[in-house]
Amino acid sequence: MKNKIHSILLALICILSGCTTQLPKEAVNSKQEVVIYPDFKEVTVPQGIAPLNFWVESTCDDAIFELSNDKGESVIVKCNNEKEVIFDEKEWKTITSKAEKELTVTPYLQNEEKWSKLQPFKINILNEPIDSFVTYRLIEPSFMSTGQIGLYQFDLTSGEEKTIIRRCQNVTQDKTHEQSCVNCHSAQKGHPENKMFYYRGENGGMLLTYNGKLTKVNTKIEGMFVGTTYPAWHPTLPFIVFSENEVYQDFPTIRKGKTELFDRRSDLILYDIEKNEIYVVNESKQLETNPNWSQDGEYLYYALSDSLMKKNVMPEHEYPKLKYDIARSKFDPISKTFTKPEIVLNVTKDGKSATFPRISPDGKFLLVTISDFGASTHTHPEADLYAMNLESGKLIPCEGANSPEAESYHDFSTRSNWFVFFSRREDGNYGRAYVSHIDSTGKCTKPFQLPHKKPQTDRKRLKAYNMIEFANSSVKFKESDFYDQIWNQGLIQANADPRNKLDGNSGASVIQKTDANSGASTLDKKGNDNDATTGASVMKKDSEKERFSETNIHGE
Repeated sequence: MKNKIHSILLALICILSGCTTQLPKEAVNSKQEVVIYPDFKEVTVPQGIAPLNFWVESTCDDAIFELSNDKGESVIVKCNNEKEVIFDEKEWKTITSKAEKELTVTPYLQNEEKWSKLQPFKINILNEPIDSFVTYRLIEPSFMSTGQIGLYQFDLTSGEEKTIIRRCQNVTQDKTHEQSCVNCHSAQKGHPENKMFYYRGENGGMLLTYNGKLTKVNTKIEGMFVGTTYPAWHPTLPFIVFSENEVYQDFPTIRKGKTELFDRRSDLILYDIEKNEIYVVNESKQLETNPNWSQDGEYLYYALSDSLMKKNVMPEHEYPKLKYDIARSKFDPISKTFTKPEIVLNVTKDGKSATFPRISPDGKFLLVTISDFGASTHTHPEADLYAMNLESGKLIPCEGANSPEAESYHDFSTRSNWFVFFSRREDGNYGRAYVSHIDSTGKCTKPFQLPHKKPQTDRKRLKAYNMIEFANSSVKFKESDFYDQIWNQGLIQANADPRNKLDGNSGASVIQKTDANSGASTLDKKGNDNDATTGASVMKKDSEKERFSETNIHGE
């Protein structure tokens, strides 16, 4: 008791005299390692990163940490009553900005009035720039059209999170904002002011910010069997390629994944923003999804499968046999046509499936997710990231970034040296956002979790991240601007490209056959029911089955 009173009096004296926290001189060296959340031990971060605040998960009555750089400068931080270590932003910036290669964190833990000095750990510092912002969708792990879904932007330099738009009840100009889904957001690489996302439901459509103007567009034209889904902005031109996906959901009982999303049909669609025209791009019975442009806009990469496509649609309950390779097609911006697909990564020969191709802006790497089957692999524990060297064709597993749980939804920073991705590594249930460095050989570092101001933010919020993208500037429009567009502005209907020959009764879309000069392709389809008001995809199933809501098309 006397020791406790003495410690309290000493602390009061220090506060009144303005002295700082001191390291416990009586601490005994220990071989134990501290357990913290998030796990920032031995991670690699860029200079200028927000403070890596953490929570002390190890059992202790008190804790003090010394943060030092390789120049011999250090600060001492005492954990608060919630066992959180919150670094002063100015002190953090000073220490990290002067670090050449690494920071050292030395933990001191107190138990039963005895102090122990635990094993120090490193934080590697790289003087390699990273995009300042990360955007993502947060969704509750539900399979119903309930809960709150939102798009957010995170500032990597400050740890601040900003709401872009939320799915929740609000009052906008005396109108009740009903529960609706927001999803499939994407921005033009290097020009994040040009951005789009879908707002599903009443008064919905594609919310598009382009050249400083905000509009709401219905990108579904007559003859398309569903609306546009996964987007890919051309890096320099006013084009967005979408896949249109007839998505079904299954709840497996013999796999660890809680749900399985799979396409019965999917094709590629080109949207000309300035002409407001939709062009149906590709051939008929193959499945194309998850498009992404090369850094120069010359090629479109995408996941391609013709598994089980003996008929117009894939037989149900056979989706575990559905496997994808990565293909690319050359793009002619004058005629707005694509050549026949060329396979650039063949993994189906080994019984695997590759999806979500992302090309590094320097054109060096193709980053993909490889799993046992399918294109929506965010629930597959075996799904891992691989980097393919586009010059040598060598496929390199991202061992430093991968985990025993699913990895997916990745995106490169504009300098190609960092990538952000989704991982369920923490608990196998919630996908969270991580950032890893990749060098010129394809070697990846241990990733760091987003550095929130409150270190237990991700653990307590019980939401999953998906469709995570880098951005080098913040979103300019306010949340209220999007609500105003939804409730008070009209829906602009996209037009069909004159080359499309659409049969509104059957949904058939016939485009001129492949021509070596034009590169145009042939498409012949049958349609499904669609929601022409919102542009949302609505899938027709047998009468006794439930229709799958598109709310969780990127969900859990």
